[in-house]
Amino acid sequence: MNRESGHDNLSIGQKLTNICGSVVRTTVKFFKNIPSRVQNFIRRKITEYKRKPKRDDVNKVYVLVGYATKEHIDAKHNAERNLIILNKGLLLIIFFLLLFISINAILPHIDTKQYQDMFGISSVEEVTRNDPFSVPTTTSSAPTSPTVAVQQEPTT
Repeated sequence: MNRESGHDNLSIGQKLTNICGSVVRTTVKFFKNIPSRVQNFIRRKITEYKRKPKRDDVNKVYVLVGYATKEHIDAKHNAERNLIILNKGLLLIIFFLLLFISINAILPHIDTKQYQDMFGISSVEEVTRNDPFSVPTTTSSAPTSPTVAVQQEPTT
């Protein structure tokens, strides 16, 4: 049996008319329901406010529901706190890993010889040897020049 449905016989214009009619009906229904949705939202907020315990001082008031005990609440608080600490730690680890990966990806592309020539520094020892603010360790009467290297001959 070959039964054709009623939608297969419709032309394109009739299909578009049906789609537009459906869109208009749902839009009208949405806008008609807005006042009742707003009214329900306001009623829900008012009842939530009325059910809150009264606060007479600055301390927070806790309402225990069911058979909750202080130990149960403390355990739940500690679990939440540990989860927050764990999340912060994982974020720090991820940050340092991304930093490490990005530094390792960038360093091979940097020409360090160019910067050594630009600043006139070939090694860390040269920088520390020529430090003008360092305290002299030897008390010699002759002034020492940072560019002159003095070599001592071994005695036999």
